[in-house]
Amino acid sequence: MTTSEEIRAQGLLVVDRFQSCAAAPDDLEAARLCDEDLTRLDAMLRAAGE
Repeated sequence: MTTSEEIRAQGLLVVDRFQSCAAAPDDLEAARLCDEDLTRLDAMLRAAGE
């Protein structure tokens, strides 16, 4: 089971990734990482809600 601390850490990582995407909008690797981390955060939140 995912803890609230793990969800918080993942949320902070997503914020960092979005900042990287904003700083370099043409960087496809940054966009891919952002998408992966956001997908993981979504899965963690869904699992926590069950």
